[in-house]
Amino acid sequence: MKKLNLGIVGTGFIAGILAPAIQSSKNARLTAVSSRTLAKAETFVVDYPGVVAVEGAERLLARPDIDAVYVATPTAAKEGIAKSVLESGKHVLIEKPLQSIEVAERLSALAREKGLVLMDATHFVHHPRTAVMRERCAELIGTPRSLHTMFYFPFSDRDNIRFDPDHEPMGAVGDMAWYSMRAVVEYLAPERLEDIKVFTERDSESGAVIRATGVLKFDDTKTATFDIGYTAGAAVMDLTLAGTSGILTQDDFVLDWQSGFGFDNPDIATGITHRSGMATRKEFVFIETPTPISQHTLMVETFADLALNPDAGNREKWLEASAKTQGFLDAVWLSAQLST
Repeated sequence: MKKLNLGIVGTGFIAGILAPAIQSSKNARLTAVSSRTLAKAETFVVDYPGVVAVEGAERLLARPDIDAVYVATPTAAKEGIAKSVLESGKHVLIEKPLQSIEVAERLSALAREKGLVLMDATHFVHHPRTAVMRERCAELIGTPRSLHTMFYFPFSDRDNIRFDPDHEPMGAVGDMAWYSMRAVVEYLAPERLEDIKVFTERDSESGAVIRATGVLKFDDTKTATFDIGYTAGAAVMDLTLAGTSGILTQDDFVLDWQSGFGFDNPDIATGITHRSGMATRKEFVFIETPTPISQHTLMVETFADLALNPDAGNREKWLEASAKTQGFLDAVWLSAQLST
């Protein structure tokens, strides 16, 4: 089987998560990694024999053995790097969020013009659970009306880039509300946003947003609420989708407890809990959605398949999902700024 040769720009935490997923995928291989300093790149590739360390993104893009690039840089640098990658004729897998919907639209237009893949690196949408929940939604709960998501990780390291508004201007909103907005796109699928209100908490020293709570009203009276941040004392990844005839829930919608990065619990099944009517807890039904492959590895394989087997329709689907997510996230960020 032909494999896609991937390079990585950036050597931070998230790059360290995806590198082994690339190596374990069936249709991609890690070929080179670049950092602003050669020493950082060399340290990163120590665990990956045969992978080349490169100083600077420009040298990575000049390599003829690179077919695609994973952009794992701070948000403030993403557009410039992704633009250069696309202009060099290479496909792009990019960390989320982008700086704005305008950035997403510019990069999407360039990808279309060049006939290249541009896909955001949202893991959970590639888990089979997402497809099952979408496909069985009408059968299980009728018409979806409201969505609630709650995503917290206890985190207080002010030396981390999440607390640096210059590099990550949206703070926890960009880091975590992205997933809430992508869940809106996947499960509520609204056409337009009609109203929104967001409240935030900022770190007293850095000014970074560390918590946000909001409510959004969409067309057809659909609504979504979200609560995200770093200030809760436990990891929480809850999702509740309420429909006209039932409710679907997940307690690990971002990173499944079984094999989402940071977790390794083969004994914890991944799936969806369904309930309807006046069902008590003992009557709830758990619908298991197993996969032998982690969702981040599945993401790499989907991206590689799009690059190796061109399908304009599938490529467009991912571009549209990214743009809708970014558009809703921008609205969240604007409301957050207005409320402070």
